[in-house]
Amino acid sequence: MSTLTITLTDEQAARYGLQSDSMTLDQLVDKIKTEVARDALHKCQSIAETNGLSGMSSDEINAEIEAVRNAKTGH
Repeated sequence: MSTLTITLTDEQAARYGLQSDSMTLDQLVDKIKTEVARDALHKCQSIAETNGLSGMSSDEINAEIEAVRNAKTGH
């Protein structure tokens, strides 16, 4: 088994939910993936709000998806 030491600020530890000073690489990767996904979601929400898409209903979203699919298949 190998050991790797990483130094983090308190803010970084809090951001990634790192409450223990010992974890496996897989656990660390999962924590980082979760935070990256959360950041991507927030960016998507911000873009949707900026472009006036955040108020779309489920029916409107589904209609847009259907229109794109139909355009790809030529329907």
